[in-house]
Amino acid sequence: MSRNVFNISRAQDCRQFAAPPGYQAWGSLTSGKFSGELADGEVLAHIHRYEAEVPTGPLFLVTHPSDSPSGPPRTICTISAPAGGAGQQEEREYTVHGPAGDYAGHIVHGRSPRGIRQAWRMHSPAGDRVVAGYKGSLRGWFAYWMTLPLWPLFAVMGLLHDGGGPSTWMWDKPARVTWRSRPRGLGGVLMRFTYGYSLFTWDTERLDASLTHAQAVLYFASVTKDS
Repeated sequence: MSRNVFNISRAQDCRQFAAPPGYQAWGSLTSGKFSGELADGEVLAHIHRYEAEVPTGPLFLVTHPSDSPSGPPRTICTISAPAGGAGQQEEREYTVHGPAGDYAGHIVHGRSPRGIRQAWRMHSPAGDRVVAGYKGSLRGWFAYWMTLPLWPLFAVMGLLHDGGGPSTWMWDKPARVTWRSRPRGLGGVLMRFTYGYSLFTWDTERLDASLTHAQAVLYFASVTKDS
């Protein structure tokens, strides 16, 4: 088993790169962990987002950094928005294409079978495999709801302590995700998102790179409320 670890950053200093016409420099994908303003690893990819509210091209472009200032970037994947836009549909389906424009599968954002948690499902091109992850662990959601009544007290204590109010982490809902093969979830963890470090870990032997990177971008965009 071979695992790859990378980080997605929206920090301003990580987005100083040129974007194709019609796109904006949205973020960077780097190796290693995120520390402060910058990730401590090398830049593996640049993420570009379509500028217009209604895209006429792919919603996201994920490209390798160019080897030379004048050389064109190499595409890792493109992510197309759902038909009708990424509005308030119960399920939103994003189409993913690989480096050569080949169909790499699609990603569906919906709900878990019981409708309790948000779900992200990666579908293989042949449609014979589904890898799904549910937002937040059961333990995380239990702790979230158990401490919710205490939040006003925490807010007052924060104001009295330093005058700055509570930290933003206190209002965040659980966001960690573990992706497994479905419906039975057998075969172990295929991909994982650790919200505390903005880290993604994926099994490079069993998951397609284009589909994995697209899933990472879409999920991080949803967490940062820019989807």
